[in-house]
Amino acid sequence: MIRKKHPLRPICALAAAAMLSACGTTLIEPAPKQMVSARFATQAPQAGNTIDFNWWAQLNDAQLNELLQLARQNSPDLRSAAASVMQARAVADQDRADQFPSLTGSAARTASREDGSPRRKVGTAALDASWEIDLFGRARETARASRLSARAEEVAYAGSYVSLSAEVADGYVQYRACKQVEAVYREALRSQQGTVKATGDLVTTGLAGSGDGALASANAATAAISLQSGKASCRVLAQGLAVIVGVSQSQIDEILSRGSAIPRAKAFRAATVPAEALRQRPDVIEAELNFASALADMGAARADLFPSLGLDGSVTLTNPSSWSFGPALSLPILDGGARKAGLKTANASAILAGETYRKTVLSAVAEIEGAMTELGAARANGASARSAVAGYKSHFAVIDESWRAGFETLITREEARRSLQTAQITEIQQREEETRQWIALFKAMGGGWTTEARQ
Repeated sequence: MIRKKHPLRPICALAAAAMLSACGTTLIEPAPKQMVSARFATQAPQAGNTIDFNWWAQLNDAQLNELLQLARQNSPDLRSAAASVMQARAVADQDRADQFPSLTGSAARTASREDGSPRRKVGTAALDASWEIDLFGRARETARASRLSARAEEVAYAGSYVSLSAEVADGYVQYRACKQVEAVYREALRSQQGTVKATGDLVTTGLAGSGDGALASANAATAAISLQSGKASCRVLAQGLAVIVGVSQSQIDEILSRGSAIPRAKAFRAATVPAEALRQRPDVIEAELNFASALADMGAARADLFPSLGLDGSVTLTNPSSWSFGPALSLPILDGGARKAGLKTANASAILAGETYRKTVLSAVAEIEGAMTELGAARANGASARSAVAGYKSHFAVIDESWRAGFETLITREEARRSLQTAQITEIQQREEETRQWIALFKAMGGGWTTEARQ
């Protein structure tokens, strides 16, 4: 008895062969886990307030608040990050749409005429439908990967805003400190010019030699150089703020012309457990989402090794009796190893994403530890700097009085003045450093990007 071969048997055999071939791809399991210490090595500063977005307002600096608002609206970096979010969301919408059937309509109208015959008009209308049945989850995993990537871009946008706010605040604090140092140089030049006049009077009366007059003039010239250099440094900082904020230099200058004090940072309660702090960092959450997206991409690449089944159909509306409908099976039989290579590429990308996550975690903990260490040193140095200014100020007052009475040389007075000036500049720098380190710690702790802020 001769048996007829079933028409689907060859197709089933090919499908089975394709599936066996797909199962033969060797993969490396990504290992993104990264252990962190149970506690920070550096003691975290504590205060009554928890970390939140209102921290910038607590600095109580109207000009800084204005700059932050302008930066949020105009910064090129932040706008670029927002465009990346829009792009990622659009890709996610496209990949989600691929999971559903598609229906395309077409209509045409033509006119024709042959020799000696009247003109003839013909109109046609048709509908074409297609749907790839997601047998092995390729479309589902692709859509999931795009959705996770879009979420990662959203988190990256939040991280960009945190970094931008910290950069603006840091630049603003540097500018205010620079202007205060400039004021010290200006006062030093004014004092030196007074010294030149007083020394000239002493030289005229014979109470001082010509060498003292030359020294006084040289000190005044040096003070003028320091003042001009200080002005240039402050101008460069103002120009940098214009670039960061994304507005005109004249607008920045107008804002900076109001106010003069270095903002004094308000303390906040920092996380004492590394795991708690990491949950507040956008870059860590972004790296975690990117790893999850890479895993989904790997799932889609694995599903691409298997056969795909589609349903296609069409109907001519102007002739409803003309229609077609049926399944179509696509079998990856021979492709030169392209699909397997694609899976291995996705596997490598997932491994890289996992290692990027581990490195991000380690860098985040190190950044927080470093900020707390620097802040502790700045707070201690600030107290010492204030004490030094008070001591050098008293010392200079005594030396200056003795010099005016003729009991001290101009060189001795100049040494005392330089010591006082150095102490004053150091005290300004320490106040600047303490505020900057509070800003650095706030940024390192996530910049107010908490679980509540993400919802």
